[in-house]
Amino acid sequence: MTSPAEPADPNGDLLAQLQASAAIGGPTSQEDLLAQLNAEPEPDPLADVDYTGDLETDSTAELDALAKGFRERTKREDDRFRLATDSEYWFAVCFKTREDKEAFLRAARLMAVGDKYLDGYAVARTLAIEMPTDEPDTDRKE
Repeated sequence: MTSPAEPADPNGDLLAQLQASAAIGGPTSQEDLLAQLNAEPEPDPLADVDYTGDLETDSTAELDALAKGFRERTKREDDRFRLATDSEYWFAVCFKTREDKEAFLRAARLMAVGDKYLDGYAVARTLAIEMPTDEPDTDRKE
């Protein structure tokens, strides 16, 4: 005699949604987390200052180096802001009911990615779609 099939976990979809929402904007894997933890810090703007021992000359050199560091950091922040606020990188899919939306996400095996805002690269991996570019690195230090 076989035992009856175990009922589906009623909290399974909720757990998948919570896991996905916790990862939005954060690392999507252990490798991503380790990469963030081991990322190079912002460059030290004073690292290349050649000190002469003359207070006035050294102070001027430090101020110039700090100003250059601020300009470079501002450029990196401007690039990050442009990427973060660009609205032409997403699209929406709409259904008549929540039930239809959730049925679609389950059938496409996407519920673990999320139920409202889905990471496109995670969706592509789930659907075995090769993307023309790698996942953008928004924390890149140029």
